[in-house]
Amino acid sequence: MTDKTIALFDLSVTADSPAGSCILQLLKGLCQEYQFTVFADRFDNPDPQAIRWVRVPLPRKPVFLRYIAFKWLAPFYYQQYVKSQGQPQLVIGTEGQFSNCDICYAHFCHQAYLESHPIQANLPRKVARLITRHFNANIEAIALNQAQTIVVPSEGLANELARIYGARVQNKLTKVSNPVDVSQFTKPNSFDPIPWRNKAGFSADDIIIVFSALGDFDRKGLKPLIEAIATVNYPQLKLLVIGGVPTEIREYQAICDRYSLSDRVHFTGFQLDIRPYLWSANLFALPSNYETFSLVSFQAAVAGLPILATQLYGVEEFLTDRVNGWLVERQVSSIANALEIAIHDRAKIPEMGKLAHEAVSHYDQSIFVERWREVLQKQMPQNAASATPIVV
Repeated sequence: MTDKTIALFDLSVTADSPAGSCILQLLKGLCQEYQFTVFADRFDNPDPQAIRWVRVPLPRKPVFLRYIAFKWLAPFYYQQYVKSQGQPQLVIGTEGQFSNCDICYAHFCHQAYLESHPIQANLPRKVARLITRHFNANIEAIALNQAQTIVVPSEGLANELARIYGARVQNKLTKVSNPVDVSQFTKPNSFDPIPWRNKAGFSADDIIIVFSALGDFDRKGLKPLIEAIATVNYPQLKLLVIGGVPTEIREYQAICDRYSLSDRVHFTGFQLDIRPYLWSANLFALPSNYETFSLVSFQAAVAGLPILATQLYGVEEFLTDRVNGWLVERQVSSIANALEIAIHDRAKIPEMGKLAHEAVSHYDQSIFVERWREVLQKQMPQNAASATPIVV
């Protein structure tokens, strides 16, 4: 067993978590080189023999209470761990979820989002999100200030953190692009899309747009996308919505009803495996107003879909307008115009999807693991005695 010990903190290290899924790839790739102990409420442990899990039990809902509870409970469980196992040589915390970390793995800039993006939601949801945003912005600032290294998935997020927090973080930033499982998301030649299209009530001749998000449909841009589809009024243009919580799905189903689109928009709910839906579609759309990498956009590109998106961090690194997708403004008219071009140039869509695949094929998991190996080697003390004690 290696004596290189690392404690890692994140609420949910699972395949259905944007940051958590990246951490899973880090753990899979390096668990034979480092002894990881994961402090989390939920953890899809890829190797229980090699990776320890200290469960930090949290309430299921509401989301802001989960963040607050983890902030207070994680240090307690960490103290108990240190008493029995000793001080780890490195501590990694996702964003601000554990403030006293050597490496802060930042997937968001909560302060920037708080300042620039007003909340559009009903009153209870608006209050809950406002509490969550302020809390996360506060703990984010503390973690970024204390960390020795800040790992980010995109140049855009690195620039934003430097702009918001200035010299305090600028020299700490290092980019490690999120991993994309190229082999798993590449469409097999043997795949038959017809059964999956029929399952959604769509036909072989339809142009299917995929929109996928765990939740927060408002930020991700589902409403202007629906309105753009209604504006285009092309009967064979269909929308497949993956993800979302039941309350949000009902809210957006009502929007579809108002635009008489119920037979052209299908909500699948949360799916453990989105690949068949991507492989059955023609293009992927995410007119979001804020993303720091948007892993699902990269997965869709690997699956061979051209991407219709706004100017998003990460996505802007590979999306070329009208070459492998469409760059749009977050406005109904701009999205509708891109959809009309896609319909008119329907024969070009497969070639655009092929170019999208080629543009993201170098974001493979092996490169992600190697970049993290470099970060840890640089940060790891030469011996356990040289590790700086961490006060919680």
